[in-house]
This record gives sequence, structure tokens and C-alpha cells, in this order.
Amino acid sequence: METVFLYLLKSSGLIAVFYLAYHFLVRKETFFNSNRWFLLSGLLTSLLLPLYFLEKTIWITRPKIAVQNVPVLTQQPITIIKNIPAVEAFDWMQFIWISYLIIACTLVVKIVLNLISLYRMLHKQQIVKDKQFKVVNLNDNIAPFSFFNYIVCNADLYSSEELKSIFLHEKIHSREKHSIDVLVAESLCAVFWFNPFMWLYKKAITQNLEYIADQKAIQQLADKKSYQHALLKVVSNQNCLPITNHFYQSLIKKRIVMLNKNQSRSTSYVKFAVVIPVLIAFVLLFQVKVIARDKFASEVIRTASKSNLTVEVIPLCETTPSVNESDVAYIFDKISSDNEIKSNVKDLKDSHNIDLTVSKLKRNSNGEIIAVKMTFNDNKGNVGKVEQDRTIPIRPIFFKVSKTPDGKNSIGFYDNPEMIVKPADPILENKIVTIESIKDDALIYVDGDRYDKEFLNELDPKGLEKIEILKDPVSLQQYGAQDKGEVVVITTNWTTKPAVPKQNAPSIFTLENGDEVVVFDRFNMKIPGYPAVQFTDSFPILIFNGAQQKNPRLALESMNLSKIKNIKVVTENDMDVKGKPIYKMIVSTK
Repeated sequence: METVFLYLLKSSGLIAVFYLAYHFLVRKETFFNSNRWFLLSGLLTSLLLPLYFLEKTIWITRPKIAVQNVPVLTQQPITIIKNIPAVEAFDWMQFIWISYLIIACTLVVKIVLNLISLYRMLHKQQIVKDKQFKVVNLNDNIAPFSFFNYIVCNADLYSSEELKSIFLHEKIHSREKHSIDVLVAESLCAVFWFNPFMWLYKKAITQNLEYIADQKAIQQLADKKSYQHALLKVVSNQNCLPITNHFYQSLIKKRIVMLNKNQSRSTSYVKFAVVIPVLIAFVLLFQVKVIARDKFASEVIRTASKSNLTVEVIPLCETTPSVNESDVAYIFDKISSDNEIKSNVKDLKDSHNIDLTVSKLKRNSNGEIIAVKMTFNDNKGNVGKVEQDRTIPIRPIFFKVSKTPDGKNSIGFYDNPEMIVKPADPILENKIVTIESIKDDALIYVDGDRYDKEFLNELDPKGLEKIEILKDPVSLQQYGAQDKGEVVVITTNWTTKPAVPKQNAPSIFTLENGDEVVVFDRFNMKIPGYPAVQFTDSFPILIFNGAQQKNPRLALESMNLSKIKNIKVVTENDMDVKGKPIYKMIVSTK
């Protein structure tokens, strides 16, 4: 929703720019046809330009961290703080969107009702064809109007000379398809109803269309005064539909003034170019997508504009590693619930006085998190942030707090389950940067086998020997990637399957439904959507392939995690309720 909000905001700003340029620069000029195309191109530019981005890549370098300042992970079990119920806050953004949609839909319905009313008005009426025009003579007291090829009026109300002027005016509307301009303006008013400049824009379009018809009609008449008299005659017949081009429009005085105004000089056309520098400034200020890459970043951070550039920082306070450290770990994965996230935020504040802020959270149609931004501040000088913005579910984000006996904190975000900062490897970093730059929908082949981007992100970059992005016609045809424009071909140096994680290192494995399960020290498990659980000699109840295990901890430690296919979790009441403590776990293997 944030993307749509920014789009509407940017488009509204451009609509205001084009309207102000028209109002102050060319509104009083007599090249009305050029004004028409200026106004229409302004709407088209306002709709399309916010969708166009320039890409810029920058490299962020941070000071090197001394080895003695890197925290050491102890072999002590990692403590997971239990969830605490959080109070749901009122979702103002949802309220705003619902209000917007209700009003927009109401305006759309109004347009549809006007079209239906027009159809009913013309239905079964006698139609007289005049070349490509269809003339309808109504008995109602209604102002003359046109709608595409239909011209409607009450002939009994006007003299033959007045009818000549009226039909000439409406034929110009019909021939030049002015009804399209009116429908476009009405439709965009429904979309941008909150923008007052859009309503002024619609008024400017309809008024300028009348100027065009007046100007071209008077060129074909010998008596200009009789045409002006016809304008005044229809003032008393003001009933009309807003979606039509009607002979009478408000501001009749301005129309008559324009009829008698001298032709503008051709040098005035240069005024249209004034808007070009404004558009260039708009692109440079708001439409530059910056891709920031950090040597230690766990994720390439993509932002929508230069002014919103953010870079992940993993600050570490200077502390001497100690085996007596008390480590607390938090894991945020793709299906972490809102309540779970709020609970962890509250835990960090209550237990460690750390302010963790979660923003820009987006979910896909399956409820999986695809974008999130997290920042922390321990109120002792340590701050940091991490951001993921993807079209596929996010990778797990690890957050660790280590408190030493002297009261100092060693905290930060990590992209690996070991939760340690590893020395920079330029070759490895280049591989990671290349992988992250690959589009999510790219066609990828690894050693001849088809891969998708999400699975590629899970591979160890060390095993990737060569990464090629091919765009030549021969390669595109060979891999059937003509519609993609490029194919990613990766060659590995694997002699066997990727190595299994170390026995004491946290492990991540993926279930059949796509959930990523994390196991710490082989007996602490975190399943997405549920509080973490610590396996003991008797808890939780563990049923493995239909057989209940006597010692859940020993069973888990000896289990081949890569063979696990499904895990069903139930509460003490034999119900599967996400967010509730795990009481029984039913495991099946491949």
C-alpha cells in the first residue's frame, strides 16, 4: 500500500504542476488546440512518470572492526524470551485506504449512472443522420449538447439562425472527439478526488474545449454577433449531463471575451517549455532508485528515492569476549505474525531497554512478509538498521543481544544463524553482490539445472565458481529466454552436495510448505508463527513418523533435519493455533 500511496502523491504533485503552468502561463493565449494537447499530455505524464526510475549504485564503506572487538558466540544454550500479548493499535492507514476507496467507488458509480441516464435519454428517440453525425431532437427543456457522434437539442426553442450556430459548434465537438477528454477528466477525478488541482484541471479542460469549438465555429460564420446571441439564448436552458460537451458552459463572459480577442503571437509557444525543467527536477529528486551496497550488509537495500537512502549498519561496542556472556537471540522470518513481532519489541524494551522499531512491513497475498525495515537503539550509543524489500518472502533476520558482566551490550542484526560478523572476502562479496542484483523473475541455470531466485539465495556463494549474465541472441535462443532478455548461467565447483551445518551451529531447513525452521544447539527450535520451544527429556511431546519419542531432546539431536518434510504443531487442547505455546509436535520425513 505504501507504493500506491507514494504513486498517488507523486502523480497529484505533477497534476498540480501542469495545472499551475497552464493557469499562469497559457490560459489567456488563443492557441486553444495546443492548450488541449498540453493539458492531455500533462495528465498522461502525471500518470506515467512516477512509474519510471533511474538506477544509481553507490558503495558504502565502514571502518574495519578489530578482531578483538568481534563478539564470540558461547556454547551456552541461547535463551529465547517468551511472547507477551501485545495490545492491537488502531490501524489508521487501513482506515484511510478504506475511506479513499469508498469515495472513489462512489464517484465511479456516479459516472456509470450518468452514462446510463444518457443511454435512456437517447434510447428509442428518433435519430436523423447528418453524414457521420446523429441528430436527436428532444422535447425536454435541456441545453444543446454532444456526446461523440450524437448531437442533442430541442429545436423548438431556437430560431433557424441560432440552430445553425448551435449545430456548427456541436459538430466541432463531435468531429474532434472532445467527449474523450471529458471522460478522461471525469475518471481521473474519481481516482484523484482528494486533489483539488484535479478538479480545477477538469474545469480547465472543459472550458478550453468550448474555446476550441467557439474559435473554429466563428471562422465559418459571417456574423460573429449572431453566434454570441445564440450563446446568450441558451443561458436559460442549463440542464445538462456532466459527461457531455454542451453548448452552454459557465463563465459565458469569458467565452465571449475570447471570441473577440486578438490572436496570440507565435513566440508565446515558448511558454510550454517552462514545465520541462520542473519535470527534470522531479525525476532527479524523486525518481532515482539508489542501490546501496555495504561490505558487511546482509541484504542489498533498495530504496524508492534518493532522499530515502538507507544503509544497514551492524554496530558493535568494544567489549572483551567472555564465556560468561548471556546471549539472547530473536528471529524474524517470513510468516512472523504481527503479534509476535510486537511481543518481541516489548520484550526487548522491558528486558534490555532496547528500542526496536519495525516499519515498512509488507505482506503478499499468502500473508508472508516480503518487505520490512528494522532499527534499534539501546540508549547507550549503539544504533543500527536492516531492511529487506523483495518480491519474494524475506530471508530470516537474526538479532542478538549479549550482555557482559560489566553491563555493556554487544548487539546487532545478522544474516546468518551463527550470528557472527565474518571477515570480508572481496571475491565472496562480489559473488553476493552479483546474486543480489539478479532480478527475482530471472531465468537461472545452475550446472545445467533450472533454479529460481529464492532458492539461489539459499546457496553458499563460496561454491559458485562463475556467474554469467548472458544477453546475446544465441544464448537467449539456447535457453529459451527471448522474452526475458537475459539468462543467468552459474557454474559451481561442487564435488558433492553442500556441507551440512556444524553440530553446534544453528541450522535452517525448509519444510514442504516453504516454512523455514531454525534449530539452535540442536534442541532449541523456532517454527514460523509459533513461540520458540526448548526440547527437554520430556517436553514437548514429539511424535516422529507415527511413533512417540521417549526423550524428545535426544530424538531431535539425532534427527537428520534435512529429511524433515512436515511438522504439525498442536496446543495442549489438540488445536493448531498460531502464536500459542507448542505442546505437541508431529514430524514426518521425506
